[in-house]
Amino acid sequence: MVNQIHKVLIIGGGHTDIGHETELDGVIYQTIQTFQRLGIKTLLLDNNPYSISLESVQPSNMFIQSVTVDNARKIIEKEQPDAILPTIGGLLAIRVTQELLETGVLGENEVRILGMPPLALQQISNPALTQQFLTQINQPVIRSQVVKDFDDAFDVLRDIGYPVIIKSVSPWGDANRQLCENEDQLDSALESGFEQSRIHQCVIEQSVVGNKEIEMVAIRDKSGTKLLISGIENMDPIGIHSGDSIMFVPTQTLTDREFQTLRDAILSIIQALKITGVLHTQFALNSETHSYYVTKISPYFDRSVSLAAKATGYPLAHVIANLATELQLAEIKLPDNYAKQIALMEPTVDHVVAKFPLWPFEDVPSADDHLNTVMKSVGSTIGIGRSTEEAMLKALRSSQLSPKDVLPQIKLNDNELIDQLIHARSTQIFALVEALRRHYQVDELSELTKIDPFYFYKIKHLIKIETETIANPMDAKTLEKAKYFGFGDGMIAGMWQVSIDAIRTFAIESQILPTYKAVEPTAGEFDKVSTIYYSTFETENESKKLEAKSALVVGRGGNQLGPNTSADYFTVSLLNQLRKADYKTIIINTNPNALSLIPQLSDKQYVDPIQLGDLLNIIELEHPEVIFIPGNRHYLTRELKKRRLPVVVLPPDQEAGVELSEQANLELSLFVTDDEVTPIELVRLLSGDHSNQLDQVSGFKTPPTLSEDEQNLIITQAVAEAKKRNLRGLVQVLFLQSQDQVKFTGIRPARLTEIAFLNKVTGVNWIRILVQQKLGLLSPDSLATFKLNLHPDRVVLMQFNYPFNQLRVKNQAGSSQQQVGAEIAFGSTDEIARQELSNTEQKNK
Repeated sequence: MVNQIHKVLIIGGGHTDIGHETELDGVIYQTIQTFQRLGIKTLLLDNNPYSISLESVQPSNMFIQSVTVDNARKIIEKEQPDAILPTIGGLLAIRVTQELLETGVLGENEVRILGMPPLALQQISNPALTQQFLTQINQPVIRSQVVKDFDDAFDVLRDIGYPVIIKSVSPWGDANRQLCENEDQLDSALESGFEQSRIHQCVIEQSVVGNKEIEMVAIRDKSGTKLLISGIENMDPIGIHSGDSIMFVPTQTLTDREFQTLRDAILSIIQALKITGVLHTQFALNSETHSYYVTKISPYFDRSVSLAAKATGYPLAHVIANLATELQLAEIKLPDNYAKQIALMEPTVDHVVAKFPLWPFEDVPSADDHLNTVMKSVGSTIGIGRSTEEAMLKALRSSQLSPKDVLPQIKLNDNELIDQLIHARSTQIFALVEALRRHYQVDELSELTKIDPFYFYKIKHLIKIETETIANPMDAKTLEKAKYFGFGDGMIAGMWQVSIDAIRTFAIESQILPTYKAVEPTAGEFDKVSTIYYSTFETENESKKLEAKSALVVGRGGNQLGPNTSADYFTVSLLNQLRKADYKTIIINTNPNALSLIPQLSDKQYVDPIQLGDLLNIIELEHPEVIFIPGNRHYLTRELKKRRLPVVVLPPDQEAGVELSEQANLELSLFVTDDEVTPIELVRLLSGDHSNQLDQVSGFKTPPTLSEDEQNLIITQAVAEAKKRNLRGLVQVLFLQSQDQVKFTGIRPARLTEIAFLNKVTGVNWIRILVQQKLGLLSPDSLATFKLNLHPDRVVLMQFNYPFNQLRVKNQAGSSQQQVGAEIAFGSTDEIARQELSNTEQKNK
């Protein structure tokens, strides 16, 4: 079929949100690269300003518009693609494609659906059809029924009984499953469920809360060859959303019989659906009876598929892109660093991966941090180790915001502790640790939490190692054991009340040195199949220093509210520019969904905690010529500079050179070198609560609608203010416009969100120019051709999205530090651009 496909429309995932981060943009980017190698032209519809995929297609094939049915229809009618690919744009892309199918747009324009047949698309989008399909292939399903109104719901409830789960049919986006144990909860769940449904319907299903939640990821080609990529085990039982649960790859507590039963189930489902690509299936498993239910089937790329790819090292994005074109697994050509047999082999791993959620409650303190069937986490971190304990502790260390490698202590009385054990909160892991410290019995804790006893024994082992470490300061065997099970230099330094340098010196003298193992899908059967590494403390080191000059880039870690998505976009552009400057690139990061961990974007990737000790270990192995570190990593920057290491802070440190009076509604971006100041873009700051407070900025607009005199005054004054200071690179000068007056109010280095906006608006990658400047490679001619256009023929708006609805926080004005993502819109007029954004708002209602 690949020879019959010349042009494909990819439906993007829209802005990042609770439920999906940058994993969709990452798989779209890799798919575009694969399609280009196959000679397939790619059209992309998306409106995410932090997207790297939008910058990987030709401008004529880039449609920066809201991801709606109407926009997709117009593109199809104008461009006449041969096919549409919905399976890498998440639920939003699935919904848009389903509507295009139902309304006849695909049929009228002879557009094929890649990745799954039309019948499968209809089956997975309708819970009643899904249940009917699963029953037909003898897969056990939970009792459920579709309802159209409150009266229908109460009739069904009399048959099923409480507790029940409510979920939307054909939701606008990634809808939640809501647990209801009484009439009040049912009313609230139905109201929001009907509102989220495109066809105003909900499913009421029997609750299986308390069962184990197990997930499986599989692929299939057109000939019916099927592979299980990975099993994933949630530590928390059903009743806590899988996005808020600690997860493990491979599965930790399943018997061989249970594992093989679920493996057979997903392979049976993917075969029956005739999918040519990936399938993610979730199961409720009763460990006492060994029986299971299929709770969800997702034949598209999502965060669990992303985790499976990162955990196994299997080139999943590359493979499913090829499968979508109906190439068979045996025909797929993998990148050079993979053995030819890899595409046809079910991955086998000799390590454990743990994934920890990150919650937004510090940034949104009014939100309820109890964990339930509604997802609340905004990101995650992973830890990789040779044991469950090592993986768990490294993921936990990575999930903490403290740069000093210390873990918080929870202070609860016994009643509060028991309440948290029964009603889990975001601090759950610390409550479990505290309960074991207080000698609660494992059986008792397992009964209260429905968590398998296995995990309590692993936590108890870590507590035992901690106790031994405290009792044996500066003992070599104790240090070696602690490090082997994941304790970091900072943690051990705190226990022994010495400096990190003292720990490191003692470790070197005692020959307790880290070794690095490859994350690859054959458990060492083939020599060179990966560029991804993690540390442990064994004998053989599989990572060797890169021979050419290299640059180490420190990633942002797990996604949080604020600029993290734009930070990862920044990091990718940084990696690309370093390669163009003939550097070999190395990245350290712990975010399983990070764009910057895509293997094609760097020469080596380290998945280790971004803590001082772990970072120094990599530096001592790789000896990079330059180390790029994010501007918010102040502690790491100070410590590395103290050791006279070649550190470059990018973007510029936001604590340095900032002068603000806290009020502004206009911003002029400049690029400042030693010799000149170049105006780039004049922007109006959009305030969510109309307060003009900088911490309440909710978006940007250009041009800002000013008179000629006002514009000239701003440019003249901004250039003058910039020349007075020692700031270099991207600089923003701020002004307040009030009535007939415009006055200067501050100056600062450019922020990540604005840099992404500038890139999309101007068509110039300012991150690359920043890197060239830092490396001393910036040519004076680079800026000579750029001219500030005060009268552009288009209006550009960027608007932040907030997690308040998902977190059930009402009527809150959002700040730029609370954004979960953003959308961008272009229009010939202000009204048209605003309408484009309102289309997105209506879509996500």
